[in-house]
Amino acid sequence: MDIAALIIPTVTLIGLTFIVSLSLVSYRFYLVRKGIVHPGYFKFNKGGKPPRHHDALEHNYSNLFEVPTLFYSIVTIAIATNHIDSTLVTLAWLFVGFRIAHTLIHVFYNNILHRLSVFFAAYVVVGIMWFKVVSNILA
Repeated sequence: MDIAALIIPTVTLIGLTFIVSLSLVSYRFYLVRKGIVHPGYFKFNKGGKPPRHHDALEHNYSNLFEVPTLFYSIVTIAIATNHIDSTLVTLAWLFVGFRIAHTLIHVFYNNILHRLSVFFAAYVVVGIMWFKVVSNILA
């Protein structure tokens, strides 16, 4: 299977990370401009309390550097070892879809049960990806 088939979901997840990052930065500028949060707060995250929406964006941004690192690394290994097939590409899209859903839930209405469900689903999918690629390499 073509490498591009696996690169596209990977780039999509990177795009999500950029969107959340830019949203967080622009929201911080908005909070400072409106006088809701003092600019000094962002130096050490002390001296005030931003709105919950800011915290949700900030936590989601951090989340995009946690479990997705397992995704990025298994995609890299799959490409380097040429172990790409349609099942792996489908799993990659499932993972990315769950991460997008996780972000939307986290940022817009933050229902913990919904968020945990899609987080766990993404975690299982990336685990299956790891099992699939490693077992193919060792076979």
